[in-house]
Amino acid sequence: MQDLFNRVSGCCFTGHRPDALPAFGNEETEEMQTLSYLLRRAVDAAIEDGVTEFYVGGAQGFDTLAAECVLRCKEQHPAVSLHLALPGRNQTSGWSARDKARYQAVLDAADEVWYAAELCSPESMRRRNRFLVDQTGRCIAYLRRMRGGTLYTVNYALDAGIPVDNLAERLLYL
Repeated sequence: MQDLFNRVSGCCFTGHRPDALPAFGNEETEEMQTLSYLLRRAVDAAIEDGVTEFYVGGAQGFDTLAAECVLRCKEQHPAVSLHLALPGRNQTSGWSARDKARYQAVLDAADEVWYAAELCSPESMRRRNRFLVDQTGRCIAYLRRMRGGTLYTVNYALDAGIPVDNLAERLLYL
């Protein structure tokens, strides 16, 4: 586990794959543009609070949105760094060529890449999710399904006393 200073300066992300995002993750829709806006505001607020280290799990959907958002913020805030915590080197197995290219662009731009295991498995996913939380002092999430890895990660963060900003709850009030 990181020391207290590193945890305070760190923020992790957890969220659903495209099928559980607004409009099934179609980024051309108003719903997804609103989510992207809320995500940017949350990242900007974290940076204003002194967060410089952002940890993302590298999955399709919310993780990709979060990583790309951090990379855009990094253009204006050079002290910001993106750390990818990946469940295995074969994470993109079965992904489309478009999604693999997007993933590779994030991977190439990341400041650090950490692998939970050589190959993806349910245990490497849980290990990756715990690693994300263990490095940080806050979490930005998109949780609307009460099952799966996002719920596990949010509960792990809350059990550790780490505040979670669930953007799905904010969307309900817009």
